[in-house]
Formats: sequence, C-alpha cells, structure tokens
Amino acid sequence: MSILDTKDILPLPTEDKSWTRVSAGKAALTEANRHADIIHISLVGMTAIVIVLLFAIALPVFGREPVRQIWAFGVMILASLGGICVLYYLNLRVHQHVSMQARLTEVLVNSLGQGFLSFDIAGKCGGVYSQACIDLLETVPAGKNIAEVLKIPDAQKSDFKDWLEVLFLPNHALGFDDVVKFLPQMFPNSKGRHVSLMYRPIRDNNELLTHIVTIATDRTDEYEAQQNAQRQQNYAAMICCIFKERNQFLTTVTQIRKLIEHMNADVTQKELSGILRALHTLKAAVKHFHLDKLSDIFNKLEHDLREQQAASDDALGAFLKSQLIHVQTELMDVMKQVHDIVGQDYEGRGNMHEIEEAAVYNFVGELRKQKASQELITTYLASIAAVPIHDCFVPFERELTDLAEIMGKQLKPVRYTGSNPRVLTRPMQDFLLSLSHVCRNIIDHGIEPSVTRLSRGKDPLGQVSIHADLAYDNNHNNKWLHIIIGDDGGGIDPAAIRAKLSATDPQGDWRGDDDQTVIQKVFSWGFSTRDSVTDMSGRGVGLEAVKREVDLLGGTIKVYSEIQAGTKFDIKIPYSLDFQDNDLV
Repeated sequence: MSILDTKDILPLPTEDKSWTRVSAGKAALTEANRHADIIHISLVGMTAIVIVLLFAIALPVFGREPVRQIWAFGVMILASLGGICVLYYLNLRVHQHVSMQARLTEVLVNSLGQGFLSFDIAGKCGGVYSQACIDLLETVPAGKNIAEVLKIPDAQKSDFKDWLEVLFLPNHALGFDDVVKFLPQMFPNSKGRHVSLMYRPIRDNNELLTHIVTIATDRTDEYEAQQNAQRQQNYAAMICCIFKERNQFLTTVTQIRKLIEHMNADVTQKELSGILRALHTLKAAVKHFHLDKLSDIFNKLEHDLREQQAASDDALGAFLKSQLIHVQTELMDVMKQVHDIVGQDYEGRGNMHEIEEAAVYNFVGELRKQKASQELITTYLASIAAVPIHDCFVPFERELTDLAEIMGKQLKPVRYTGSNPRVLTRPMQDFLLSLSHVCRNIIDHGIEPSVTRLSRGKDPLGQVSIHADLAYDNNHNNKWLHIIIGDDGGGIDPAAIRAKLSATDPQGDWRGDDDQTVIQKVFSWGFSTRDSVTDMSGRGVGLEAVKREVDLLGGTIKVYSEIQAGTKFDIKIPYSLDFQDNDLV
C-alpha cells in the first residue's frame, strides 16, 4: 500500500491543539471502524442468505424431502428479500459516506489553489490530479510524461531523465531533498504567472520510492510584492545617491540629453562608434544611480545598434529615431520623480559645491576691511549668500506633514505663491525657527479632521499656503519682505477669545474692541484657549514667541481669520541684502 505523507503538503498548525487533534482523530477512526463493520456484516449476511437458499435447493440431493409448503417457501423468500434490502440499505449508506468524503477531499484539494499530480518511475503521470493543474500547468496531466507536463526544454530532457533515475534508485548517496533541487523549481507559465514547483515522495511499506507528487503553487502575488519592495528600495537608493552625488547626476543627465540630440540628428555609419561609446558609458553611469529601466534601455539599444553596423545611413537614422521615444520617456519619468522630491529648480541651479555659511559671511567681513564698495558687497550677498525664501520653508512643510500624521489629519502639499525673493537666512534664523509655533497652531487649532471637513462641505484634505513677495510702503522709501501663511481650516472664533478673556482679564479694556482687534490677543503672553500644556500647545507661549522675533527684526505680524473659512498670518519684515556684524553672533 502506498503512503502519502500529507504533512509534507499541508502544513500543520503551529498552535498546540493536541487534545483537539486527538479527539478528531478518535472520532474519524471510530467512524471508519463503524463503516468497516457494516461492510463485514453485509458480507456475513449475504453469505448466510446464499447458504440457506443453497441448503433448501440441495435437500433432495441428501435424500430429504424438498420444501413443498407454500408458507415455508414464502418465509424463505421474504426473509431473503428482507435481508437483501437491509444489506442494500447499509451498503448504500456506506457508499454515500465514502462519496461525500471523496467529494470533500476533492473540494479541499481544489480550494487550496495548488496543482497536485503524481508520476511513477517511468515519468508517467497518474489519473489523479487537482483542477488547479489545468490552470497553473496549462494541461491535463493524466497519462502524459512529466517532462512534457513541465515543459522541459529538449536540451535539458536528458539531464532531467538522469536525475529521475537517481531519485528512484533504492540506494543512492543523495537524499530525496538534495536531488529534487536539480529538478525544475519554476514552471514557464505562458500567461506570465509565477508558478513554483515542489516535490514530495510516496513510498511503500518497505520505504521504497514508488511515485513522486508534484505540487504547483501560484506565487504571482508574492513575486509582485517582492518586486514592489525591490522597486521601493531602488527608489530610495536612487534618491540617496542623487542627493549625495548631485553634480555627477546632473552631468549624467546632461550627457543623456546630448545623446538624445545626437540620435535625433541624421546619424551616419561614421558617427555610430561615437553613439556606441556614449551608450556604453551612460549605461554604467545610470546603473550607478539605480536607474535600472534606463540602464536596460541603453543596454538593449547598444546591442541592437551593433546589428545595424551593416545598414545604410538612412536605415540607421530611422532606427535611432524609432528608439528615441523610449529614452526620452524614461528620462522624463526619472526627472519627474527627482523634481517631486527636490523641487522644480533642481537642474536650474547647475552644479553646486558646499561652502560653510560662516565662510560666506566672513568673506563679507574681508571685503569691508578692504574697503570694497557696498554695491559689490550687496551683489556678492545676493548671488552667493542669499537663498530663495521658499527654500527656508522646507523644514516648516516637513513639520506640517509630521504633525498632521500624528494628529490623524490630512493635508495637500503646501501651495507657494509670490515672487520667491532671495533672503539672507543668517539674520532671520531665529524668526524662521519660531515659525514652528505657527505650524503647530495650524495643525492643532486650524485644520479640522477629514470627517469634520466633509460635514462642512470642504475637501477632506486641508490646504496650507505660503505667499512670499516684496512690498513697499506708501512713499516707496522702505522695502518689506511680505509673508502670508494661511490655511483653510476652522478659523479663530472671536467668541472663544472673549470667553477666555472674561476669565483671565475681566477688567480689561478689550470689551469695546471689534472682532478683528480681539483675535490679535493670540499673540499675547500667556493667552491660550487650552487649559493645559500638550505636545502641540504651549498655552500662550508659541505665537507670542513668533511676535517677539518679528518685533526684533523691526517687523509686524497680524492675524486675519474667518470662522470655518481659515486663518492667515500676515508678516512684514524690513527687507535688506545686507547685515550687521551683530547678526552673526
């Protein structure tokens, strides 16, 4: 009798349920014994009926009077028919149970989604297989050779047959698990599904291998998950490498664009060597930045071009133009990813070199010692030390995102408007740092949870905007850096401000103020609508700190708000591309 060790196919649960398994095993064994007893009883009963009938027929043979009474004959017939009916009913019950168990087994095997089949020493597949074999192995395996079922290439069939012979040898040095590693581990599914193959032995009572079970499993989802994870890793590695070697990346991009221009021109066979040389160099360069798709495109293009070396100039030019779209499309995708991370002006800045900020400002000191003109100093600061104001809000935007995630709120990317003037960050660094309190105020008090926004007819994602521009006073004598930080949240409720003032400053002169004046109290020391200090709220310390830094720079800050429409912090700071020595302290 052949024995298939089912634990090699269906893994047992790791949880300890020994009592349940023992009880279930006993119940199954009892049921099997009961049906075996029914079969034995049926055989004994049928034998008894046959013996009785033979005895009645054989009475004259032994010199006995045959049965002549009608009632005796009737009793024998009725007893025989009754016995046959009872035995038929019992066997029918056994047949129904066995059929049901066979059906359940078939349903169980098919529900696993795995292809099960077996083959013998000659490689011939048996007639028992699961429905999934047809889907995964794309054939009905019954009666076919296993090499045909698994689509073994002709060049490999000889080796495959040799390994099967080794497997079925009664005493070979290698174990079963060692030998099956040399059998196909993946099935070449024509629909692109990734089907893995496993093998399990079927042995007889003498432990001799009689059949091998092949188990086909669809690993497409698992494979795609692994590929997605690998793509994410490559993407992270690409971004890190681009940040680390920015100048080299920009040089590579420039060379790719030159290649595109060259391919788009009328290339002759004499110029082919230059294109091949460029492709070979760029293939390695883009691989260094984990741009695998671009590397594959260059590799294929290089290979195909070598086959075009005997073509005419017109054919060569037409081929290059036909391949141009692949290079352009992939380069556009790469640059879009880069721009989404580091900004649209990434390329416009060109190659860059790191210089300590202190060295930049110290050089200004040297220029002053050398009595350089103020115009030269201002030009130097504007072009070397100053940076676009939007760059100064990168930490602000990152903090917005982090705080929104902590509080379970959703935001759109920050919307920037204005002329984005260049500023000196050194004199403004304390002010820029204090804007963290504005960020926290927006997330804690301004932007509502998505469900609240939906109930108010708003987009579930909040919008924060930053406007930065230059402004002049009425007589155009003074220039100001004008910054407006706004949100489309719930706004500031003047009634809530008045209620808090009633408790903290009941005798104050604020009672006659209009709503716009009252909400300016959010910049007062110690004023807060919160009753306790939290990770988000500082109870009247945060916005007061922002106002203090603005005041130190000689500027002004005001807040404008409309309930359920949003809030705007309007900041004006004197604008200058110069600094005093005490700004560096």
